Amino acid sequence: METMRETAGVTLRAIVRYVRARGGDGAVRLMLGLAGETEPPEAYDDPRRWWPYATKVNVLEAAAKVLGDPAVGLHVGQSILSYNRGHPLRLGLLLLGGPAQLLRLSTSMSARLNATGEMRTMSSGRGTATVRFQLRDGYRPSRFDCDYTRGLLTQLPVLYGRAAATVAHDECQVNGAEACIYTVRWRRRRWLRRAAEPVEDAVGDVLAGQIEQLQRTVADLVAAERPERALAVVAERAGPAVDAEAFLLVAAPAPGAPRQVHGFGLSDSEIDVLAASPPTSFAGTLVVDIASPNRYYGYLVAFCRDFRDAERRLLEAYAGLAAVALDGLGALEAAADRQHTAESLLSLARTLTVARTADEVADVTAEAVRTVMAADSATVVLLERDRLRVAANAGGGDERERQARRLAISRADTALFERFQAGSGAARVYDRDSTDLFILGLLDTFGHDAMVMVDIARPGHPYGLLVAAYDTPQDKARMREIAGRMAGVADQAANALRTCELLEADRRAAHVDALTGLAGRRAFLAALDLALGSGDGAVLLIDLDGFRAVNDSLGHAAGDELLAAVAARLGAGIRPGDVVARLGGDEFAVLAHGPGGQAGDGDLAGRVEACFADPVTVLGGTPVEVRASVGGTRFARGEESRVVLHRAGAAMHDAKRHAVAVRPRQ
Repeated sequence: METMRETAGVTLRAIVRYVRARGGDGAVRLMLGLAGETEPPEAYDDPRRWWPYATKVNVLEAAAKVLGDPAVGLHVGQSILSYNRGHPLRLGLLLLGGPAQLLRLSTSMSARLNATGEMRTMSSGRGTATVRFQLRDGYRPSRFDCDYTRGLLTQLPVLYGRAAATVAHDECQVNGAEACIYTVRWRRRRWLRRAAEPVEDAVGDVLAGQIEQLQRTVADLVAAERPERALAVVAERAGPAVDAEAFLLVAAPAPGAPRQVHGFGLSDSEIDVLAASPPTSFAGTLVVDIASPNRYYGYLVAFCRDFRDAERRLLEAYAGLAAVALDGLGALEAAADRQHTAESLLSLARTLTVARTADEVADVTAEAVRTVMAADSATVVLLERDRLRVAANAGGGDERERQARRLAISRADTALFERFQAGSGAARVYDRDSTDLFILGLLDTFGHDAMVMVDIARPGHPYGLLVAAYDTPQDKARMREIAGRMAGVADQAANALRTCELLEADRRAAHVDALTGLAGRRAFLAALDLALGSGDGAVLLIDLDGFRAVNDSLGHAAGDELLAAVAARLGAGIRPGDVVARLGGDEFAVLAHGPGGQAGDGDLAGRVEACFADPVTVLGGTPVEVRASVGGTRFARGEESRVVLHRAGAAMHDAKRHAVAVRPRQ
């Protein structure tokens, strides 16, 4: 327990409230300042706390100065019942039956308020008792503390609805006596029936106070928006409700969540030791589980020298309130989590509809997985040319992502490759116990301890892997939940990647000639527009002469072979950076950049003419002589493409009038 557990918090609360009632908040602040106290006033209004004996004495002395009342200790003792309505100690005292019975238990009663001395009843009779209190060695006797004890003793009959007692302080330790001796006298009731009525009223008043406290606790639990706050409320209220000297609450608000530990009356080291081991019931402790029909959350432990049965039931009530509140908040959090997941998946679906490349799909998918799965990082690994590469990462940091992107995983690197290509579709969970070097390398690269991996695939078509990684191991239930959610995200990613494949096929069909592999008309026009915006150059248009005759005499297969051969020669004959395109039919074009690509440049013209110098062999042995009409024009930056193409076309048609037809060699 705490090293300075000497004076119960109800005493300091009574002093503060008494001074506040007579001098206001300013008097309280002045009193605490004179006493050398540095904590805020509300700290002294906490009945859970225990204080040093010196704090009580110093605060009483300061109160006497502030109020100008040398008997302030007596008056505080006389007022204590009014400041502790509903306190469990008050209920227990009431149930003892009367002042005489109470005084017989003076040692136990005193220990609940003051641990610096021992009180015992030397004698008792009808309406009178002699009480002895001895301060232990090492503590300085104080007149104010003696007066406070006198005030408390006067209130014993008041507790049972009778007039206050008179208390004579016959001997005092302040004056050198071995102990303080108090003679207590009170008026006895003559009729039992009437005597019981005020006691019943007092018990009802105490019970009403406890019910009000429970109602406030329920209201605060309803208002709590987070499980952590609900546990803090219970920890704050349950200990004082059972008049515990010390109290500990240990509970996890949700599966896999870190435990919340709250304690008072205990040192930090004591809390650490107690929370590290399962709770144990022994003399002076009450242990109650925080549990509902749905799950076990944790436990409450209250420490005191002795407890009554009513206090156990009250502690169980607080534990039950905590469990119900946690169940409700857990259900609300689960519903909010499901809504958040649905919104995130819907947002992912919308974002994926505008993704046009595999890397764009990987980027948005990784970010979605990190959000939806509450992962520390998420990674998308894509299959390309029989290798796996890291295409995107969210949460790992720029440097770690750069390291990961340099990874290229082949079949020889990991058994994971075979399982992936087999397409089982089952989620896989890995941690530091894995023997797969690739898995361990991935964990090391991003600094994680566990990860869930799901295939991104369509039937018979694997695309890659989706990975959610965590800095700490997750429990099995959490991993199953993560894997289930990831499967849906992986399906969306696979569909988006298939869409990208189809879009790429359409793009290639529009920009790449399927027969020759050259750029198509659309790609050539786009390249020309780009060239016209950046500098000078030239355009050559090439039309094969007599190509129809080849088709008519040798067939379309021969014509296709001829076109493919011409395309290959033109592609090999141009400079790097220039563009060769098939515009359609037997018409080709060359886009040359810069002054070296002028239409009249001998080098370029010579290289194009050389493409038609030798016959082309088709159909496995038939040679075909190839001739072409070539017309070209130079262009300057800023010209319009239609004007440039018109000039080049006119030049090509002019050349065609002098052309020699393409013909098979006899």
